[in-house]
Amino acid sequence: MLAVPWSGSDASPAANHDNFLHCLSTSPAANVSKIVFYTPANPSYPSVLQFSIHNLRFNTSAAPKPIVIVTPQTTSHIQAAISCSHKHRLHLRVRGGGHDYEGLSYVASRPFFILDLINLSSVKVDVAARTAWIQAGGTIGELYYQIGTQTTTLAFPAGVCPTVGVGGHFSGGGYGLSLRKFGLAADHIVDAHLVDVKGQQVADRFPDDLFIRVILDRTETTTNSTATGRASFNSLYLGQAQSLLPLLQRDFPELGRALEGIWRRILRPDIEDPELIFSPYGGRMSEIPESSIPFPHRAGTRYKIQHLVYWEREGREATDRHVDWIRELYGYLAPHVSKNPSNGAGFTSHEEARVWGVKYFKGNYERLVRVKTAVDPRNFFRNEQSVPPLTAWK
Repeated sequence: MLAVPWSGSDASPAANHDNFLHCLSTSPAANVSKIVFYTPANPSYPSVLQFSIHNLRFNTSAAPKPIVIVTPQTTSHIQAAISCSHKHRLHLRVRGGGHDYEGLSYVASRPFFILDLINLSSVKVDVAARTAWIQAGGTIGELYYQIGTQTTTLAFPAGVCPTVGVGGHFSGGGYGLSLRKFGLAADHIVDAHLVDVKGQQVADRFPDDLFIRVILDRTETTTNSTATGRASFNSLYLGQAQSLLPLLQRDFPELGRALEGIWRRILRPDIEDPELIFSPYGGRMSEIPESSIPFPHRAGTRYKIQHLVYWEREGREATDRHVDWIRELYGYLAPHVSKNPSNGAGFTSHEEARVWGVKYFKGNYERLVRVKTAVDPRNFFRNEQSVPPLTAWK
């Protein structure tokens, strides 16, 4: 195999920035309707940037900032932004709802711009065809609302947080309360319109009734401020009410020896608001083949565990304490789960990515690498958790 490097422009970041803006302003799409973008010189830049930042760790003065935020209003605007970005080698971050834990939709280690899809959020429901078209900037809350206003007999299986963007949610699988009955959101996507690395628009086709999610956190009494561990059961049952009570009267399986250590960490008094969420799989999830879509965690997968901690106190000491806590908790649970599923540098070879790529995608990883190599051989669309091609430029 011969790896041929792509010799890019020697222009400075400032020159690339100016060239990118000029490219946007003079693109054919701009002749039809104005492409709206924001630079740090624009008074609206901070509010546009911060609007969809849900992890405030990435909303500090030290966090990397985009040199431009583009808010397309048409598909042609997206095509122009991608084409200009590719031409002038400016890194791209696509933001929908902004809910990604790692901030990968609005931070990067190299000069970058944000393609914010907030204006592309229309939902069109066809009740007769039992389908819906939703633009990539829409949220699952908007999707649920539009379905609910037009029919009482149809629904769509996705997540529980209404402000989560459909683009990231669907492309990551899209789990929710009904996954044990109907599977993931991505299992129900039948068509998509895509924009490729050349800026061209392309199209391509692509007991189970009960879900109980266990949330471990703590509560403090009002009398003596003593912290007490609490297990909340967030559930959805798609059956008759009279058959639910016997199910709830059964004992839930214990977490074994790990439980004592989990509670000890959750009850630490210097940690403001810790949380662990156990979402069960099984049911319909176990019936769908691992190779059906890139998301492979089907039969044999028992839970998805989310580790979370929130704090309001500002300052480096508070931040370090809470981040160290969640890393220690993650390490404590590591023997029971896959770990290290990302690359901090963001530029990964095929073999390096196998360390975490196989844990993400299992037997689908090599197939995804082949697809990536065919459609994006220079790794234009990338972040620290994306699948790399066999060869890539840095």
